[in-house]
Amino acid sequence: MSILNTVAAMAKGPAASEHAQVAGGLMDELQERGGIGSLIQAFQRNGMGSFVEQWSQGNTQPNPTAIENGTQGTGIIDSIAQRTGLAPGVVRGGLAIALPLIIHHMVSNKHVTPIGAPTGSQPETASVLQSVMQRII
Repeated sequence: MSILNTVAAMAKGPAASEHAQVAGGLMDELQERGGIGSLIQAFQRNGMGSFVEQWSQGNTQPNPTAIENGTQGTGIIDSIAQRTGLAPGVVRGGLAIALPLIIHHMVSNKHVTPIGAPTGSQPETASVLQSVMQRII
């Protein structure tokens, strides 16, 4: 079963389903792109490291502008849109909700530092998604 199928099974309601698809698409993309650390480093390069720091500390308020600016040059929004069949605007909105939660989970559980350096073994994708989905839906 793919990550997207697993996430879709967890989601309830139309908005939750879209957010779940985005979160699953993000996790699929991260597996192909070197993990969450590579995305955190993109945020750092794009001058958005302060948002990663805030999310790491638990301030996970959605911020579509931070997502747009932080992912600039990565192509990840379009890749997730293509992977999920969702419009890029829907993906941006879903990332604004899911990415802060994923970053908080990964940093607070010491899987990665706020600057994107891995700190040990990486968790199973399904466990990260389950943790994040509990907060989304």
